[in-house]
Amino acid sequence: MASSSTASSQVSGPVSTLTHAGLHKPPRILACVLCQHRKIKCDRNFPCANCTKANVKCTPSTPAPARKRRRPNQDLQERLARCEELLKEYATEKPEGPITPRQSHASINEDSYHKWQPAPKLIKEDGGMRFMDNPLLGTVYDELRAMREIVDSEDRDEFSSDAMTPDENSDMLLGGDSPNVNVESLWPSAPHVIRLWQVYLDRVNPLTKVIHVPSVQPHLAEAVNGPRTLPKNVEALLFAIFVMAAVSLTPEECQGILGYSREDALHRYSTGVRLCLIRMGFLKSHDLVTLQAIVIYLISLQGRYNRHAAWILNGVVIRIAQKMGLHRDGELLGLSPFEAEMRRRLWWAIIMVDSKYALYSGLSHSFLPRGWDTKIPKNLNDADIFPSATEPFQDRDGPTEMIFCMLTNKFGQFLVETPGLETIALLEEQGSPASNHIPEEQINECRRHIEKLAKDLLEILDKYCDPMAGPVHQMAIRMREHIVRKFEELIKAPKDQPELESEILTQKDNTFKVAVCTLEHNEANYMSAKDKGFMWFSLLHFQLDIFMYMAGQLCHRTEGILVDRAWRQVEVVYTFHPELFETTSKVHSALAVFILKAWRKREEALLTRTGQLPETPFYIEKLRASFPDDEYKSEPTPPDPYTPASLATGFNPVIQDGSFDGYLGYLDWDMFGNNVMANVGQQSSSNFGGFGMGPSVEW
Repeated sequence: MASSSTASSQVSGPVSTLTHAGLHKPPRILACVLCQHRKIKCDRNFPCANCTKANVKCTPSTPAPARKRRRPNQDLQERLARCEELLKEYATEKPEGPITPRQSHASINEDSYHKWQPAPKLIKEDGGMRFMDNPLLGTVYDELRAMREIVDSEDRDEFSSDAMTPDENSDMLLGGDSPNVNVESLWPSAPHVIRLWQVYLDRVNPLTKVIHVPSVQPHLAEAVNGPRTLPKNVEALLFAIFVMAAVSLTPEECQGILGYSREDALHRYSTGVRLCLIRMGFLKSHDLVTLQAIVIYLISLQGRYNRHAAWILNGVVIRIAQKMGLHRDGELLGLSPFEAEMRRRLWWAIIMVDSKYALYSGLSHSFLPRGWDTKIPKNLNDADIFPSATEPFQDRDGPTEMIFCMLTNKFGQFLVETPGLETIALLEEQGSPASNHIPEEQINECRRHIEKLAKDLLEILDKYCDPMAGPVHQMAIRMREHIVRKFEELIKAPKDQPELESEILTQKDNTFKVAVCTLEHNEANYMSAKDKGFMWFSLLHFQLDIFMYMAGQLCHRTEGILVDRAWRQVEVVYTFHPELFETTSKVHSALAVFILKAWRKREEALLTRTGQLPETPFYIEKLRASFPDDEYKSEPTPPDPYTPASLATGFNPVIQDGSFDGYLGYLDWDMFGNNVMANVGQQSSSNFGGFGMGPSVEW
């Protein structure tokens, strides 16, 4: 046995040595053709046992030709060389012809900016699409991505560890992650998923049109069983849809449908949205569905979140959209008709949300990317567009479910194309020092723009609206009336308002009129949306600071047509916003104090004039019940900012430009959780966003 082993080692040793030396390589014997075809083990003899047993001819296999071996990392080296060439080309690149300087403000007709610009490019990244203005850098990025794929190709999983790691920067915007919170525990039950989805379709989708319903609907079958099997971006989108559905419900409806309060539902689903977005790393996302979730969530924040923080967050959304190329029309980028149309809808929704928050934050216009050219979405139902389409979609003749968004998009286009219009309208009043600097032709141009807007909106209604087509069409008709009427009232001079001529003597008086008119438009919106399921849309546009301003004015203004109209709006506000009766809130408590003091002054004035006390409104009785022993009487009354006495006592309101009353500087606005009005009071009337001309009410 030992001798045999020794002989074997003596034979194998030299053979192994020769093989490693490259002088001899034993031939490789392959399985025969039949054994390979049948995928059975061959004994590699000819004929083999399997072929002999089957009584067939045994055919040896032919080895495949040897592949030419490449140098190690040759692909990587070639791509690096290509990147070096592209970067050199980019460094020496000069545009052909003169470069046209950019305009001072964004315009969708900024053709001069694009004259020399090469076509932009979309590149793939992390399962989504990223936009790059410069095609050379886009090609470089493609090469670098391919290089990364070469390096990672050996051990790539379906989801890389980086993709599954939460973005460490996201918590700066949406709060920190809560590792102990299981998202599944926040998910609604199966019946609630279906009910919330239907509420969203009935009440929210007709006014927003951010999603394509036929594309989202199939996910509902999985959603009823929980979010575990859903894609992460769809999970975030559905949570955002649940939030908006809860926003559109009344407290009574929410309790009846879900079995818990509206506040609990909003907190629960909002937490779900934020956790999903944070854990996805939304700041690094280039995914359209994720962006839809963020935009819907932003819409839900109206009226229940700090508007300035929401505006800043929307700035992040604009940057994400810009990174994805939504500011450039999809046709230019060579995208499919379906994707191009959905990107248009989403981009214009972002514009409308940003414009609204900008106006609420005291900004005259939004800061959109320069040179954007995304077209207005077409008049199409969701059923008219589908992902497999290859031909561009054409506007449908007649009514569709896009009617409301078509009007708001046209209004948004009007705001973008007419910067400074709000300033002119508010300073046009005679007697305003700033109005002396506005040329007459500019004021007339402002009026022509408003007339053209009214005409354009009417053309849309004539062509695409049918009151019999559903509540959203009826809502669109009323919204057009509100927009036009509000513009007309704002630019109407006192001489054209004989019933108010004696009351509007200065720009400060006009400010009070604007506040009253704004709340009156709110009332009109409440009544028009009350029976159509869209009440939530109007309620979200209530501006508490305007109401607080009017309440402070009523402490000193006791009689007149405007005062009577203002007290009518106090009743309307407390009717539609019962949450203001909760005086445990510092804001609501301060508001109640001013309303009660103003009513006491009102009673005294009416008693002097008529000899009898007026009937006490229901809201006064309810507010008095919240202050036992007349505690509110001990609170100081804000001084009248228009009297010499108030100025002599050191109360120095900022009223030089007529943009805001001194009353705004008197209140402790920090109790609102921000310093908004303290800062707004220092701005000129060019930033008269708090009394916004359009979207503050009519959207």
